[in-house]
Amino acid sequence: MNIVMIGLGLLFFLGHGLTWLFSRTKIPDLLILILIGYIIGPATGFLNIEDLGKVGGIVSTIALIVILYEGGLNLSASQLAQSALPAIGISLLGFILIVGITFGLTISFQNWEVATLLALGLGSTSSAIVIPMVKFLSIQDKTKTILSLESAFTDVLTIVLFLVMVDSIASGTFSARTIFIGLGPLTLASIVAGIGLGLLWSFLKKKFNDLTSMPFSGEAFALMCYGAMESAGMNGAMVVLALGFTLGNLDLLPDWGKKFISKVPVSYRDLSLLKEISFLLKTFFFLYLGLLISFNEIQPIVYAFAIVILIFITRYVCVRVLFSSKTFNRLDAMAAVAMGPRGLACAVLATIPIERGIEGGEFIQSVLFAVIPLSILFTAVFTFLCENPSIRQSLESTFRSYPEQAPEVATTDGTKSTSLATSTQEETPEDYD
Repeated sequence: MNIVMIGLGLLFFLGHGLTWLFSRTKIPDLLILILIGYIIGPATGFLNIEDLGKVGGIVSTIALIVILYEGGLNLSASQLAQSALPAIGISLLGFILIVGITFGLTISFQNWEVATLLALGLGSTSSAIVIPMVKFLSIQDKTKTILSLESAFTDVLTIVLFLVMVDSIASGTFSARTIFIGLGPLTLASIVAGIGLGLLWSFLKKKFNDLTSMPFSGEAFALMCYGAMESAGMNGAMVVLALGFTLGNLDLLPDWGKKFISKVPVSYRDLSLLKEISFLLKTFFFLYLGLLISFNEIQPIVYAFAIVILIFITRYVCVRVLFSSKTFNRLDAMAAVAMGPRGLACAVLATIPIERGIEGGEFIQSVLFAVIPLSILFTAVFTFLCENPSIRQSLESTFRSYPEQAPEVATTDGTKSTSLATSTQEETPEDYD
């Protein structure tokens, strides 16, 4: 028990310390956390994944919910309007390319079931990695929004298609109707539900302020919404993202509607607490990922390394096709190529084929578990390099069509200014109270 208490205290300081390190050096804290998890777990045997029991999976899910909730709060409607179509474009093209190429390679030495599930399992970029990481990058707000939305969209694509295919393979039947419902109406219904729940919470905050003003009340409501919507067969992740987005954009409501809701659905105190919770959960989550890593067989590791290289090659193709040099600069383009990490969704899906008794499930899990740290390592290295001006200059031939400086954009007063985002802006209590 004493060791557990010491460990919990260290998690707090470790999360803050590594985030500070990332903000100063651009060395991703996420990679260091995974490395620490691997060292104290598989490498030394000090801690086993079985020691955490069900707690590890539960806390990982909570971490994803809190990260998505916070990401929604920080997403403005104007950014969404500008970035939704580019995000959908890079999501679909990137998903199709990596899934198609991986399937084509894997089918040469595995059966079609293994090839299909392995390819689909690689389809999503990690929200839990991308959203915290882009905060500290010196890229445009539009680019940050595109990459954050891409991670949410690809999660939906990957999870729905993977689960449908697992059910089809396990039962011996295939339903195109189930795939269509999962990707279309079900996703849309989840977004609408999230918006409705956001309006409901802002109404409850006004009518029952004494009961809803406690610290963590908003996060508790998000957890309840996720669990209830998942139980109802909807996409809980999209519900929470839409919930946070609604609470962060209530100023768009007409004046008559604002009379029925709280003017401060998320206070400065709540947001400060949310950030602290995010630190702790994120720290635990990536330590947990490190515990899941297994390097027992060389073939899956080698194949995973080849797949990771293909992931970033396909991202480069997507960026060159979809990112115009008139809108994005070289740093934007390089950061978009770098944001190809796989994370929680990949780790969770990797365990399902074995649980369902699908032949070849061990190979799928071994490859996907190896892809996670390798893809994060590549992301960490690329992110560190792209923030260096001299490195960007040396890669001019690879990104020759993108300017070094941010393109000029029109401002509201008709003048022109550069749109390079800064991520060091401090928030003040007046922003939320």
